[in-house]
Amino acid sequence: MTDTRFSSIDQDIKLVIWDLDETFWNGTLSEGGATAVQAHMDMVNLLVDRGIMCSICSKNDFDTARAKLQELGIWDRFVFPHIAWSPKGAAIRDMLERMGLRAANAVFLDDNHLNLEEVRFFCPEIACVDASGAADGTGPDLSGLLDLPQCQGKDDRKHSRLAQYKVMELKEADQKSGSLSNEEFLRQSDVQVRIITDLDDQMERVLELINRTNQLNFTKQRVHTPEQRAELAQLLRIPGVHAGLIHVQDRYGDYGIVGFFCVRKRFNGTTVHHFAFSCRTLNMGVEQWVWHHLERPQFDIVQPVANGLEQPERPDWVRQVAEFGQDGSQSARSLALVGGCDLQQVSFYCGTQRSEFVNKVDDSGVIVRYDDAGFLLNPRDPSLAGNWVTNTVAGHRLQEMLDADRAFAEVDLIILSMFFAFRTDNMFTHEGHEQADRYLVTVPPKRLAALIKDPRTATRMLRSLRHLRLGTEERLDIIRAAFQRVHSLKREQATLFILGVSLQGTIAARTSDQRIAYNQMCRAFAVSHAGVEFIDIDATVPAGEFVDSDHYTRTGYFKIAERINAHEAQTPLLEIA
Repeated sequence: MTDTRFSSIDQDIKLVIWDLDETFWNGTLSEGGATAVQAHMDMVNLLVDRGIMCSICSKNDFDTARAKLQELGIWDRFVFPHIAWSPKGAAIRDMLERMGLRAANAVFLDDNHLNLEEVRFFCPEIACVDASGAADGTGPDLSGLLDLPQCQGKDDRKHSRLAQYKVMELKEADQKSGSLSNEEFLRQSDVQVRIITDLDDQMERVLELINRTNQLNFTKQRVHTPEQRAELAQLLRIPGVHAGLIHVQDRYGDYGIVGFFCVRKRFNGTTVHHFAFSCRTLNMGVEQWVWHHLERPQFDIVQPVANGLEQPERPDWVRQVAEFGQDGSQSARSLALVGGCDLQQVSFYCGTQRSEFVNKVDDSGVIVRYDDAGFLLNPRDPSLAGNWVTNTVAGHRLQEMLDADRAFAEVDLIILSMFFAFRTDNMFTHEGHEQADRYLVTVPPKRLAALIKDPRTATRMLRSLRHLRLGTEERLDIIRAAFQRVHSLKREQATLFILGVSLQGTIAARTSDQRIAYNQMCRAFAVSHAGVEFIDIDATVPAGEFVDSDHYTRTGYFKIAERINAHEAQTPLLEIA
């Protein structure tokens, strides 16, 4: 028969709040008679084993109650206890806020109906259970709570969740004793974030974060059915999809894996599929840091959420590490990238500060490519700021060229992917400083088609551009010159990585001679220049991870990033299944 005392519990429970006198134990402590109820002692231990926390809200003397609970050997199983001669409604509301929990995920056990009504008033969503008779034997004990599907939790016999809440208690005490503001306190906390991109062995935690988080789940796209799980698995294999779990530690302790994101980056924007975080790190700035790390993608946040993401600056008290216990050298390492859409995927998994010059769309929605030999080679004449061909036909800006040069001169690592610039037939020159062929420009086919739809633009292009008909060796010479210029700008300690192209697949078969010649030139350049590494795609990406000749699965991009990261002595290999 169903115990009607628990009928108000309709959501998963994360916190059970106990009254003490005549509820947790039999009798009234202040009157000298408090007898343990073994069933309730066992309940607390079993709830904690399930990852469901227990707290106390009791009108008692704190020291006396703590001594009694220590005598019973159960004190350390409770978190954020409120034991004081003060009203319970506001106390429980404050407790939930401090713990970062929703009232709907909490249950309050008390034998006094006035206390229950007061708590309902302050926390309308909380489940309140009348515990009358549960401690003195005149009614059933409260162990029936354990049989509810909402109280099954998950196996946490290692008490990791309990430890995390103990860390929160310690931090709160430290902040109060130091009289620090929240930001000041966070800055001295040394908040560290590790992004886990190998998800194969972590899918249970991924699903838990997607399905069980609410307050900091900004997308609320649940994954329950086998069909939905299959769709998620397929999504994670799509080129351009970046996904990761967020593991957080600070000087107080380990919060575990507290967040999951899944976004798809394309040249025309980013789609956010999942962005969900546990309340364990509420108000630490972790979700805002991750959003900034993903370059602030715009999406419709599904309300309600406890905190927004809009923050002018990335939280500077959070730092990324490859592994906990390291000095953060990976997050401090900087990269510059020039190329096509493949670099948007590779660069993300290098996990560093990035200056990216990769595909984008202009204000008209037309693609602009930076894997253009002219972007690297053209003289940086001030007159280019107002040059019609540069600004309208290429879509670049002089300032972007100068920014790229500055990045090449400052960063630790440069990645170039320039095969498109080599194989394209749409290479032109245009006039400048009374030189007919002073500047190079490459116009992608889609951009060219869009531009010539306007007759006036088409006519002006005919007058301004001279088409280059070049053989293979002449094209290789141009790309080699682009590599040489970047190499001349880089710091001696920096590494230049040049990505080759695959010879696998039907697309590659149609251009195999060009691909072989390009790879040979790139490899020879790397051999003859200090601080240059050639990335052999076919030797790096497993055969099963190709979507087509020029695009790979998420694991394929991992492998390229692994090859790059492995070259840096301070960066460990990515763990990839």
